[in-house]
Amino acid sequence: MIAQQCGNQFLTKMDNRLGTITPYNNLRILSKGYQQEFIKMYKTSKKEKFNESELKSFEYEIIDWTQDFVKLFKNFFPSNLQLPKLHMWRYHTIHTIKRYGSLNGLATDTYETLHKNWVKNPYRMTNKKNVLDQMLKTIRQQEIITNVKKTHVSKLETMKSLLWKLPISDLQAFREKLEHENSVDELCIEGMHHLINCLDAYLDDKSNVTECEDIYLKIYATGVLSNNEIIYATSKFHNNAKFSDIAIAMDNVDYLTDDGLCYGKILMIAEILFLPNYYPIFPIVLVHWYDYYSK
Repeated sequence: MIAQQCGNQFLTKMDNRLGTITPYNNLRILSKGYQQEFIKMYKTSKKEKFNESELKSFEYEIIDWTQDFVKLFKNFFPSNLQLPKLHMWRYHTIHTIKRYGSLNGLATDTYETLHKNWVKNPYRMTNKKNVLDQMLKTIRQQEIITNVKKTHVSKLETMKSLLWKLPISDLQAFREKLEHENSVDELCIEGMHHLINCLDAYLDDKSNVTECEDIYLKIYATGVLSNNEIIYATSKFHNNAKFSDIAIAMDNVDYLTDDGLCYGKILMIAEILFLPNYYPIFPIVLVHWYDYYSK
């Protein structure tokens, strides 16, 4: 939650500050204390595969730790530590591994996390009247939002429906020509205007590219993503303009809103080609960013 609200840089800053706190002067950490039994047992539980001898050793580690744990803390609990989870760990862990495989493959959520997400948090969001109905509505809303916000990152695989092919030296004159054609949508004109500036900056940054004199541009109407979805950037799609709205996954450090997703409209789908070999080919998708998003 902190990472979503403040970013990874804030977490790093917190870690650095916590690292500067001096340890408690009178605290003694024994090299052969009970915590070493737990650390050894915990590391073993993270193994991906076990053979028979390793399972036997792991069982002894569990027995030793649980006996010492109960011996230390049973006098502080009215139930003498008769806890279901402790019982499951002591008597059913080895059997579960033999039947279902390593513990890492069984589940990714702990019982505490599930209880917090599906019981405690929804309860705290109620006004303490008709609690069950409010909790069920809250959980249902959370599930709907989670499913809606699930995003599948797809890459541009191919471009189709070639509109124009021209040398970039003619791009300025071609833009001026399009401005006087009624059949060309304003978004296409906007894309062409920004494309000229983007190409100048892009080619200036590529020192080895600027030496090539024969640079051509192919502009397409559609592109096909890796999930077979089609994106559009054309003024004539069944006699109507169609420019696709998209969401692009960004680095959370660079863009914190809405889980690192940026929203925009595709203005142009194009390729830069270098003659005479048409290689290398640089694909370009020009996007007009939105400064808001709609839920």
